[in-house]
Amino acid sequence: MNSPSDIAAVILNWNCAQDTLRCVRAVASGSVVPQIVVVDNGSHDSSVADLSASGEGFSLVRLDRNLGYAGGMNAGIHHARDNGAKWVWLLNADSVPSPSALENLAKHTGDYSVLASLQVTSADPADPQADSYLVAARLNNGRVRPLRCGGCDARIHEVDVVTGASLFADADAIARAGMFDERFFHYKEEFDLVRRIALDGGRVGLACGSKVWHQRGGSLRGASPRAQYYLHRNELLYVHKHYPRPVRRMLLQEPSHYLKLAKSLLGMFGSSARRARSLAVFAAYWDGMRGVTGPTNRFST
Repeated sequence: MNSPSDIAAVILNWNCAQDTLRCVRAVASGSVVPQIVVVDNGSHDSSVADLSASGEGFSLVRLDRNLGYAGGMNAGIHHARDNGAKWVWLLNADSVPSPSALENLAKHTGDYSVLASLQVTSADPADPQADSYLVAARLNNGRVRPLRCGGCDARIHEVDVVTGASLFADADAIARAGMFDERFFHYKEEFDLVRRIALDGGRVGLACGSKVWHQRGGSLRGASPRAQYYLHRNELLYVHKHYPRPVRRMLLQEPSHYLKLAKSLLGMFGSSARRARSLAVFAAYWDGMRGVTGPTNRFST
């Protein structure tokens, strides 16, 4: 297992200082305590003042504008590497790691390049009945086969891709893969980076012995029109990046796209909120097919 001084937890803040500080305190109270880096991603509330006045032990990286998850995490990873970190633990601000979460990730550093924790969600981090959710999959002939584990004696599962609110990765492997692709801005960027690390020869795993609670949707509500736009547009961006015949794949191998568009068409006859989400999905497919990338100010959050 690596020394704690070789590991940096990177937590991305955007207008959510209290969530971020809760995460910082959870990391600092763990059985293995790493360096802690907080990146403020251009917050427009009192986050910077609140974080600076907290008295907690972390380095604060301030960005003058919102660079999205990809850009914010890239800034934090660069800072961590400049300060000697060989491994980075990428955490959402609205996550709460269990005391042994990092210890149960770090013990696998000799075998894997990137790992995800078992991630659970509920109304309260202290809820012992929190539900686990999907963060790992195997790719069989290009088809996604989800791997679900709520915790088992194996403690680790080799997979092809992981995502979610707690990713632990070799910082050099991230750099060799080219860092997060900032064209995604929000959603799907972890999936893309992990696939590139795997294609470069890195092993990918789900460490089900490492447990992290996640509020989910804290930075951008998953049902909001803007979230729906990023989700669907970036799916197309990912397919275009990773498959030699992207249109063929979407038309013949991923029938879920037909279902999503059909559902959105029906949504046009629903409430104003459903219509707004449907319009965002149609715009996402249109922009995705045309290669539009980066942030958008369209649609409500």
